[in-house]
Amino acid sequence: MQGWMIALIVIAAVIVVVALSFVIGALVFVHNVVGRRKAKDSESIPEKYGVDEEWFDDWEYCTQKISITAYDGCKLAGTLIKQPEGQPRLVAICCHGYGSCYRALQPQAEMFFDRGFDVFLPTMRGHEGSEGKVGMAWIDRFDLLRWIDKIIAMYGETVEIALYGISMGGSTVIAAAGMEPPPQVKCVIDDCGFSSQYDQCRASLKNAGLPQCFIHLYNTGLKLVHGYSLYDADIMPFAAKMSVPALFFHGEKDKFVPFALGQKLFDACSSANKKFVAVADAEHACSYIRDRETYGREFTEFIAANFPDSKFIDRPKKPKTASVTDESSETGEQKEKIEQTAAAEDNTDVAVPSTVSEKECDGVSPQTDGSSDTGSPAQGEPEQKE
Repeated sequence: MQGWMIALIVIAAVIVVVALSFVIGALVFVHNVVGRRKAKDSESIPEKYGVDEEWFDDWEYCTQKISITAYDGCKLAGTLIKQPEGQPRLVAICCHGYGSCYRALQPQAEMFFDRGFDVFLPTMRGHEGSEGKVGMAWIDRFDLLRWIDKIIAMYGETVEIALYGISMGGSTVIAAAGMEPPPQVKCVIDDCGFSSQYDQCRASLKNAGLPQCFIHLYNTGLKLVHGYSLYDADIMPFAAKMSVPALFFHGEKDKFVPFALGQKLFDACSSANKKFVAVADAEHACSYIRDRETYGREFTEFIAANFPDSKFIDRPKKPKTASVTDESSETGEQKEKIEQTAAAEDNTDVAVPSTVSEKECDGVSPQTDGSSDTGSPAQGEPEQKE
């Protein structure tokens, strides 16, 4: 064999090895980012985030677990905490952040609860009791729209819904609010959400001391795993289509999701009624604990303006424990409607119509044929690759 043929074979072999190494590296990189997350122990960080784990114990008798099936067949779990007084017409849906869990939202859940809201805390896909890989807001937006449908199916058409999210959850609620949610959604609160996956990836690489060229490695893996490009996963176009009132919080010392990303998201928001609250000296997801007075005041004023019927409920810190089936724990209509749904949850999921309209949103035209709980991909919803 001539020398040039040997050289050609060696070069080809090197190219194949490099290509395979790139693909394997991309898959490993993406797995480390969007693979299943273990929730941080919120009990170990109450001082940092203001979490009071005992609050969930106090209201355990008002709590139930519900679930849905996502477009790709993933089972998604959620926790619903109901008003013991039986006020079923206000519901807050609160979405946690990346690598976190619903319990980390205890301070915000309590603020909603004390104003007469039932509080629903979905476990984001790829976390704890929910299946699948992490959606990084881009896929979670479809899940949230299905959760909204679920709440409407449980409570009826007269329910009024507030959306709240922190970090990845904040980007999720903004994206969902820009996808023409049903009229029951009255407002959105975003705490330190990112403007796009691309912006967030650049910030994360910088924080980790890695070169920006790693973006191409991550993007390749993302396409292989999730079937979409990093450059497409932009939340700002959805913010530009929002119409519901929106309140934004962001810590000025946030390094994980830099302050500038939150400002970009706010600037892109087209809501006529919007407000941005910059919290001095607050790190990532620490705006509440850093300045409870400002956070609480802005939160309360915003909720009061958009839910005139909401009122502060002055109740004992630790209520008397009772059974969730007590006649006194819920009024007749709410008890019948929610318990019927809860009974159905024991063996199957409730099929509810999709909220997403047929209008395209950045080339996405989600299905509206009512098959949201069949496990089959809806039109426009990204196909999850195994």
